[in-house]
Order: sequence, then structure tokens, then C-alpha cells
Amino acid sequence: MLNTARVALPAPVEGRLKRASEFVDNISDFVRDDLIGFRRPLAATFAFTAPIFLAFMFYVGGVEALAKWGALYAFVAGVGLFLVGRQLWPSLVDEFERRTEEKRKAIADLRCGFGEASFVSLARAPFFIEHPHGVLVLADAGDFRTLFFSIDKDEDDPRWPLYVNGELQRRVWRWLRLPVSREIVKFSTEGSKLAGLGAPPTIDSIDVWETVNVALGEPLDGAVIHRPFDEIVDMIDRMARF
Repeated sequence: MLNTARVALPAPVEGRLKRASEFVDNISDFVRDDLIGFRRPLAATFAFTAPIFLAFMFYVGGVEALAKWGALYAFVAGVGLFLVGRQLWPSLVDEFERRTEEKRKAIADLRCGFGEASFVSLARAPFFIEHPHGVLVLADAGDFRTLFFSIDKDEDDPRWPLYVNGELQRRVWRWLRLPVSREIVKFSTEGSKLAGLGAPPTIDSIDVWETVNVALGEPLDGAVIHRPFDEIVDMIDRMARF
């Protein structure tokens, strides 16, 4: 059976959300900080070598050499940062938009001030469907309901290592998700391992993937589908193996 309750946000999660909520609002500030904030190798190289170079020029040629070569060094550094910035601009814009969206969700999650802690004790093994970017997970939530997870092949997702190591076969699952972004920030398993349903089917075709997703009702990660587990497993298994 699936049970969900509101709980206080753990301190590490709340701290991460606060850091995300403090992201800058202006893309110019973000780009400037990225390019001259020692985050890029070129900027870091110029920043750390400039004092050594200028000190050497002053030692060799005095103030006149320092002014001449200092201006040239600054010009080369400026041109280098301009060229690097122009090349990196599309990726910087994408990163800014992504982090801005994370900031918006973090602020909303912090305003809610709680998380959703869920617990399910499985009576039988979950059903897995692998695809090139991760795995879909279906589990019997009881009362003719099916729990759905879409797990990306990403080490930052706490569920992926559990799947790889076979830990999602365990009887008890516990997880914590945020109320607005719906991000799952903690996931753990415990109890004995359940007998598996055999080798999971694999979806390689985008057409099959879209068919499966539509057949499920295009659920979000962590959604509860109000259809019996056996019915969904049979349907998806036929589609995936077709």
C-alpha cells in the first residue's frame, strides 16, 4: 500500500534550495561572473599569470616596460575573453535559462515549506522497462493503482544506482519529493528482495516509446496511475516486445 504525508524539509535539501533561489536574475551578470570569475581555464590562466608577467616586466624594463606590456597583455586577455564568450554564448544562455527555472521552482518549494514523504510496501516485484536514457518502473500501489517512475541514467538521481545494483527489488520503498517542482530528492529501499519478473524488455524505438507513454496517459515521474498493475504490465510488455 502507498502512503504519503507532509514532512519538514531536511536541512541539506533546504540549504540546496536556498542556494538555487539566490541565483542572479540578469544574464549579463551571470556571463560576466562565468567568464572572469576564474571558472574558465582561459580566464584563470590570465588571472594567475598576469601578476607574474607584470612583475617580471617591471623588473626588466621599469615603469615604461610595465605600462607597454601591461596594456598589450590586457588587450590580448580582452580579445581572448571576447572570442571565448562568443563561442560559449549559446551554452551559457541555455545554462542561464535552466538555472533560472530551477530558481523559480526552488522559491516555490521553499514557500511551501514542506516535502511529501511517501512509503510503499510491495507485495510483488516491480516491473522494469529499459530504454537508452534510463528505465521506466511500474509498481503495484494497491487499490487497483500503479506507481510510475521514470528514472534517468544519471548518478545525480538517487534511484539510478539503486536500480543498477538491484536494490529496487526490495520490498519497502521510501522517498521524499518536493511539492512544486515534484523533484524526488531522497529515495531508499529496505527489506527482503522480491522475486523478479524476468529480464526487463527494452524500448529502442522512439515510436514505441511514444506509444507506451500515450497508453499510460503521459504520466509524470512519481505519478499514480489509476489502473491495475497487472493490466498495465501486460499492455506495456506486449508493446515493448512487439
